[in-house]
Amino acid sequence: MDIDDIRFRIAASRRMLHRLGCDSNVGGHVSARADEGGFWATGFEYFDQTTPDRVARLNSDLEVVEGTLSFSPALNFHARIYELRPDVAAVVHLHSHYISVLSSVEGKTVGMYNVGAVLFHEEQATYFDDGYKAHVSVADALGDKRVVIMKNHGAIIASDSLENATIEAAMLEQAARYHLDCEAIGGTEIALDEVLNGKRMYRLHFLPNMWESNLERLRRSDPDLFDHLTS
Repeated sequence: MDIDDIRFRIAASRRMLHRLGCDSNVGGHVSARADEGGFWATGFEYFDQTTPDRVARLNSDLEVVEGTLSFSPALNFHARIYELRPDVAAVVHLHSHYISVLSSVEGKTVGMYNVGAVLFHEEQATYFDDGYKAHVSVADALGDKRVVIMKNHGAIIASDSLENATIEAAMLEQAARYHLDCEAIGGTEIALDEVLNGKRMYRLHFLPNMWESNLERLRRSDPDLFDHLTS
């Protein structure tokens, strides 16, 4: 297995999310669209437990076609997102602390209170299952956005690569923390022109460099992960 193997990169993604403060108990999931069809994902476990051999490939009916995986109903919406959004290459589902706190307010999204939040300008939808909207899935609520905030639950991040989805998920948690702290002291949001310029620059430069930097940090913090590489 080499460092570009999707199973290794999903395990690395989950380790990064743990190190960046996005633990979601055993309920968080990271998936990536498979070139062979379906998608790669993991079962119920903490982010920092994941190794490449615990990543499996499922088809659109959630049948395991490669590897072993305990079924998680949360993977249903991953399959639905891949079906509805051919532009999406990876999905991250989090129950991290600050996102979950913010999600307790119906319809609330992350505001532009810090520079990292600009990634999510006009990229957020909300979802609230009140028991009367069973026909509206989380994937439908996502629409053409990158993020859906799930009421009293957490968030889903859908992106054009696994690497971007991982860093966007970590930045969403950080932005939610800034939002809540800034609101508490009467802080104000970034001006729109700065948001628009910052969003372009952050997508172009910040996301790829954050992935590479955190991968290097994992070499020191999680050497057992790299033991799975053969080259």
